[in-house]
Amino acid sequence: MSTTPSEGTNRNLARIRDNQRRARARKKEYVEELEQRIREFEQQRVQATTEVQIAARKVVEENRKLRELLRLHGVSEGSIEEYLVAGGDNRTLQPQHPRRSDKPRSHQHQSSKTVDEEHDEHDCSAAADLISLMTGANPHEVRASLGCAPGTDCRVRDNIVGDAINKLTTTKTGS
Repeated sequence: MSTTPSEGTNRNLARIRDNQRRARARKKEYVEELEQRIREFEQQRVQATTEVQIAARKVVEENRKLRELLRLHGVSEGSIEEYLVAGGDNRTLQPQHPRRSDKPRSHQHQSSKTVDEEHDEHDCSAAADLISLMTGANPHEVRASLGCAPGTDCRVRDNIVGDAINKLTTTKTGS
């Protein structure tokens, strides 16, 4: 059985067409697979963006509540901003010891302190309670770390409060 040149050419042409058809089918399948992967990545991106937005809203709300708590305990907005600008690092601030006072608070407010000085100091008990609430530390130990003796009415400056928070959170996270 010998084949004529036209039969061989026809078989070659049929083989070429079949190869081209298979190549087009593989290419189409590959493109569809890539398109599906793009859709999946797009869905993952949307999901991740949504999760980040939800987390950001939670952080904003938590920060708002923490700032309000700090204000309720006498920490001024300026002190909060100063602390944040310093990156939470109070090493740039001069440490000061708490100022003890045996005078009733009403007399303290009538002293010759400036308004800024008054807002930079806080009742030691309130500061200890706040720090204890934030860090989970014992309020009596916090009060002692602020330099306040038990049973005394004293006031502490913002930077001392910040130092105590840093020490307690560093100790807690470093453990």
